[in-house]
Amino acid sequence: TDQQASFILKTVVANIRRGTPIAHYPASVSGLGLKGSLCNHRYQGEAVVEWGTGTALLGDWRSEVGEMFHEILTSQGFNIAGDPKDLFGQSKSAASSEYWIGARVTDVKGNICHEHHWYDGRPSGKFSAEVSMKVEWTVFSTITKIEVLKFVTEGYNQQSEPQLQGVTLAFQEAFGDAAQRASGNSDFVKIARRENVEGPGKIVSGPVLTLEALPAGRKNIQGEINSILTSVVTIRVGGSTGSGFFVSRDGLIITNEHVVGDAKKVAVILSNGLEVEANVLRRHEKRDVALLKVPLRAPSALSIRSGDVRRLEKVFALGNPLGRLRSTVTAGVVSAKRVEEISGLDFIQSDAAISPGNSGGPLVDDFGNVVGIIVKKHTAHRAEGLGLFIPIISGLEALNIRYENANKAGG
Repeated sequence: TDQQASFILKTVVANIRRGTPIAHYPASVSGLGLKGSLCNHRYQGEAVVEWGTGTALLGDWRSEVGEMFHEILTSQGFNIAGDPKDLFGQSKSAASSEYWIGARVTDVKGNICHEHHWYDGRPSGKFSAEVSMKVEWTVFSTITKIEVLKFVTEGYNQQSEPQLQGVTLAFQEAFGDAAQRASGNSDFVKIARRENVEGPGKIVSGPVLTLEALPAGRKNIQGEINSILTSVVTIRVGGSTGSGFFVSRDGLIITNEHVVGDAKKVAVILSNGLEVEANVLRRHEKRDVALLKVPLRAPSALSIRSGDVRRLEKVFALGNPLGRLRSTVTAGVVSAKRVEEISGLDFIQSDAAISPGNSGGPLVDDFGNVVGIIVKKHTAHRAEGLGLFIPIISGLEALNIRYENANKAGG
């Protein structure tokens, strides 16, 4: 188990249209296996239960369904975080899980016997019930930030003896049965055993796009910072913002895929405050990069460096943290170069400070040449200065972009 990938049940929702019949109180339960005297004795006509809340949150790893999920999958040999018996380590293990699991109940059907007193026909408040359901499972990588698997299982349970919580128990146990069946999904097992490399996610690309190399920076960044910052932009999609930067004078911009999401058009705010609309031309979800195009000539663009960065080399992160602090510069050094075990993706690690809103901005060397793209930072308890950056050449390759005559300035 210690060698497996770790999972946490992030959320369970019921996604059923309001007013959908989900259970019946049949006039006769003969042959159904439900027990109870005078079943549904006082129910008239088509006695049904309709789903009344639309999409509803049923719980997460800390709820009853979460406890059931943990018990079932750990008994099957999976590495599931959020142990309800671990009073002090639950949150820590949950925060460090490699995969989140989401469960969406899409269909429920059932029969219910409401027991009535054999003598005077009074309802007893006790129920026997059978419930079947369909559950759609989604596995999300916390490392690559993409959905890596989606599949459906069915679950069934019967509570044959009348009891006060008979319907609730049948529903929960049906979910547990669906969870047990999920543990047998072959693709899910492969992820747990680390046998597969995660898929590429959504890719929207095209033929090879050649960018003409810009002259490499040769002057120290301190004297050129104002002109360099004119190449850095803010990207706005709805109410959220990120950063990006021009890589060509004809309006091509690089940013993160998670900044633009599924949008085909986004707003780009230049360093002088001018806001224009950009088309999303290409994206690569796993590498988390996207290419945009604005219909104007850029005031300036940044040069791309193809040479590797070195540990302790000085670097600068440029962007717009919090969406309102435009043209922010933070400095650091290259701490290490990392390759994530599961995804196989390479990253530059640096202690240059980055915050929400920086995503998609450039990491540049001491001469203002781009060496990386800001993508994420580790926020684990007591962790500091652990920013991760996509090597710029890797990002361009994912977008099928060739940078001709790329310079090796500064390195």
